[in-house]
Amino acid sequence: MTPFLPSVLAVGLLLAAPAALAQVDASLQVAGRKFQASGPGECKAAPRASIYGVPAALTSVSQRSGRDSLHLTLWQPSSGAAAMMSLSLSLGSKSYVVDTVKAGTKRDTKGSGKATLEKSGAGGTIAIDAIAAGGEKITGTIRCRAFGGIHAEGG
Repeated sequence: MTPFLPSVLAVGLLLAAPAALAQVDASLQVAGRKFQASGPGECKAAPRASIYGVPAALTSVSQRSGRDSLHLTLWQPSSGAAAMMSLSLSLGSKSYVVDTVKAGTKRDTKGSGKATLEKSGAGGTIAIDAIAAGGEKITGTIRCRAFGGIHAEGG
């Protein structure tokens, strides 16, 4: 199970819709190393979701290539409060985690930073500027050519 998934399950969302496969192009700098990936991945979005009882738009991106993977969940609260993210990156044997979700009863975070979504047609680009829990800097962009829907279940 990936590090960001428990927070999604905690709010009763199950990303169980049929796979929303789309082209994902990631260009990140991670702890001074380049992370370049281009290929099929999962891109999903829901304009109305919630995280720990806080109404928010949800965007989710996942991609795996060999031993390298990225998983990003971006929450944009409906109230206009700052966006929150859960980011998990694996580069070979190294892993990096950023979790800025602070909502409802969840107060623990890992690392810091921000992610912003710029929509473009059916897809969009997420810009990331973060510091992982271990102090490593993560910057760059993740582009999804199209977002599929998310099927919400539970509370």
